[in-house]
Amino acid sequence: MATARDDLLEGRRALEAAEWQAAHEAFTRVLEAGDSADAHEGIGLALWFLGNVAEGIAARERAFELYVSERRCDDAARTAVWVSHQHLLGGRASAARGWLARAERALQDVDRCAGHGWVAVERARHAIGVEDQIRHASRAMEIARETGADDLEVFALSLLGRAEVSAGRRERGTELLEEAMACAAAGRVRNVHTLAEAYCNLIMACTSAGEWERATEWCELVDEFARTHETAPLLGACRTIHADVLVATGRWPEAERALQSALATHARYVPQMGAPTIARLAELRIRQGRLPEAERLLTGREETPSALRALALLRIAEHQPLAAAALLERGLRATEGDTMGATQLLAALVEARIACGDLAGAGEAADTLGDLARTSGMRLVAARAELAAARVALASGDAAGGAEPARRALAAFGVLAMPLDAGEARLELARAIRADNPDVAA
Repeated sequence: MATARDDLLEGRRALEAAEWQAAHEAFTRVLEAGDSADAHEGIGLALWFLGNVAEGIAARERAFELYVSERRCDDAARTAVWVSHQHLLGGRASAARGWLARAERALQDVDRCAGHGWVAVERARHAIGVEDQIRHASRAMEIARETGADDLEVFALSLLGRAEVSAGRRERGTELLEEAMACAAAGRVRNVHTLAEAYCNLIMACTSAGEWERATEWCELVDEFARTHETAPLLGACRTIHADVLVATGRWPEAERALQSALATHARYVPQMGAPTIARLAELRIRQGRLPEAERLLTGREETPSALRALALLRIAEHQPLAAAALLERGLRATEGDTMGATQLLAALVEARIACGDLAGAGEAADTLGDLARTSGMRLVAARAELAAARVALASGDAAGGAEPARRALAAFGVLAMPLDAGEARLELARAIRADNPDVAA
């Protein structure tokens, strides 16, 4: 006859094998024999992957209380960090901060352990500035290596790599991300949730850096992983990121299908995670010229960080450049140290300020973009900087000065396989040379 210990081991094996229903049943049998922190935590993870997110959070909250009562401080902190992040994803910032504080309190007067590393991971995810993210993630990685916590090390490596890419240090960031995935591939990760988040960090970093080929390759692998392991919440997030790749590379019908699928998944499981997906769909609608649809998608989301850029692009398309510039300037204040985030906003800000007649301000934004291109060495940043410089020169009446950066932008966007952006660069080049060579311009 199976004992509660046998059922606990069976539940853990089922989690590692991504057999969520079997895990749920095994842990339920454990609880029938008596209360168990490990069983509550296992049920919480199984429920989360099955899409019962609220129930999963409640189960892990119960696990935390039991871990604290048993003075299992390491496990208590790790569980509280997970709950904190779920609240953060759900837009409940106050609850997220409260649970992070509970994690830290569980570790009071405790020697350095993996729990301190998990708290550092969550501090990194709560950080506003990229350099703070890097500092906390680096601490988490150090603690992981000191304590031999493999899951924590992979998580910290992927988080640190993504932050380094955001900061404009692509080579360093990519090395860390690939190290994380090598560790994962070697079987050092036992928790499927940790592996899923490491995948997410990798493809988000590739996408933000304009590494479309690598991002597409990883998106396909993650999509297969999500299907194979029935990780519904991951599937929605992955498809949103993949849609960025599809939009940038001109595959708009595929992007629309990916975004609609992601929205359906979020609506069913975690509606609060749908905000970035809605913003991406709104941007696609703007590119398609379907402005009323974009407006409807963004209504009521004016204060959502993910919607700021989309709203600004919509205002530019509606010939309201002053409103667009104000939105972009506000967004830039929140991109401390984030080269890739700033790049997206600065490129649009150049366009908005030119439309306002503020050529000095447009030139300043273009110069900042140029500085980011030089310090980061990233092809996507350089391409956007060249296009911005061409636009400022043309708006200032310097057609000759705009031709060369327009040519460089055209070549760069061509290499990056970004057809719409290449088309915009080609148009600026035509404007630059039409006085001297109208046939070529046409």
